[in-house]
Amino acid sequence: MYKNVSLRSRTENGRATWRLLGPDGQPIEAFTAFATGLRSSPRNTRNSYCRHLAEFIDYLIEATALIGQGRQLSKLELTEVIEAYGEYLRLGADAGNSIAREVAAHLPPGTNAANSITPKKAAVRRFLKLSEEIRKEMAELAMLSSHVTSQIASEPLLPELGQRRALKPAQVRAMQASSMLAGVIAGGPKLVEAVLLDEEADDAPYDERRAFPYDKAMELIDCMPTYRDKSYYSLLGASGGRAHEILQTLQQDIDVEERTVRLVAPASRRGHPSYRFLQPEQRDALAWKGRTTDLTLLIEPFATAFFESLQKYLEQEHIPHGKHDFLFQYLSGPERGMPYFLSAPGTRLEKFHQVRRRIGVELPRGTGSHSLRHMYGTYTLNFFPRANGDYGLPMPIVQQLMGHADIKTTAKYARYDQDLRKLEVQNANRVLFRNGTPKRLLELKLDALEAQIAKVRAELAQEALSRG
Repeated sequence: MYKNVSLRSRTENGRATWRLLGPDGQPIEAFTAFATGLRSSPRNTRNSYCRHLAEFIDYLIEATALIGQGRQLSKLELTEVIEAYGEYLRLGADAGNSIAREVAAHLPPGTNAANSITPKKAAVRRFLKLSEEIRKEMAELAMLSSHVTSQIASEPLLPELGQRRALKPAQVRAMQASSMLAGVIAGGPKLVEAVLLDEEADDAPYDERRAFPYDKAMELIDCMPTYRDKSYYSLLGASGGRAHEILQTLQQDIDVEERTVRLVAPASRRGHPSYRFLQPEQRDALAWKGRTTDLTLLIEPFATAFFESLQKYLEQEHIPHGKHDFLFQYLSGPERGMPYFLSAPGTRLEKFHQVRRRIGVELPRGTGSHSLRHMYGTYTLNFFPRANGDYGLPMPIVQQLMGHADIKTTAKYARYDQDLRKLEVQNANRVLFRNGTPKRLLELKLDALEAQIAKVRAELAQEALSRG
């Protein structure tokens, strides 16, 4: 995955973390400090940020080796290398920037989807800000202790730094990486603000093909091999929940009589026996992206499919061992009965794509079961039937149901359906033209007012009916 570095997972105090080995096989201490600084963040955040930073450092090493050719880069060259990173991510070998283009030729693939660039830049920004905080702390310590001052001044980021002997190519690259990282840390946020943070987030157009076809979703569910999987995918489609939210559902969150499901943040019930059952590293795998409510609105026909599959799953496949309350379990193997949220995402994804291909559904590259969440957002925003005769729920309600902290995410995530737009335009054209002659503006105003009056009369009639 990386050319110049090696990312290794490890466990520290029951929490998963990472370390990055340089070309010489030694840990890159700047990366280790960054990973340690993330220890209080959710596991998924730690994983993605460390991977993104590893990619950035891999880029730095390659760029330095190509440009510096054995010497330390100047501040100007360092700035140019960082400035080229965004274009390297976005365009790769097609970049206009010569540094980005040259690195991409030696470090493929450089091209990234537009919506994946923003989190990668965020990881770099966080690294630089943390580096600046560490630098300030070290400077304060230096003022108090002459011993610390000398230690700071001489401590290398990599062991080879400062040694005067014939070096192997890999060691030269490690030294270059050390000099590069030292320069980045010394510059701190000010450097990156000048060349990286001033870029606006890439405004990637939403690809509506990422939503699983509504009329094919039941076929996907029916073709799943087990009642557990049928229950899992029908709940994904019914609730619009994220995969980890669904997988971490406890049986107590399901009310079969009321036909409701709650999606509850683990942090709100840390002492639950099901969580105490887990080993520390397993407990660390509990994830939550920030859903703001535990309420769900289950849509049909997936809600009915869920409760029907759930009954058969509990009767025929589920193991009522009493050790934990997680709804979804492993069905076979040595993990049988263990919480299914501990399973490898790649294994679940492979099963999803096998069934998807079998029923003839095409999705954009990189789109998996999350497409059912896109489907839910599109449906609730555009087609959900309302009591007043309208279709589509208001944006703030969809935002709450999908657990978005920012309504801008909802607006981009659940876009107005293209087919519905076409129907609206066609209807508007029929209204505007009467016998081939366009209506006058005053006629259009009259039509609009009469439509509004008719709507108010209908509301009054409904109100009178409800009063009896």
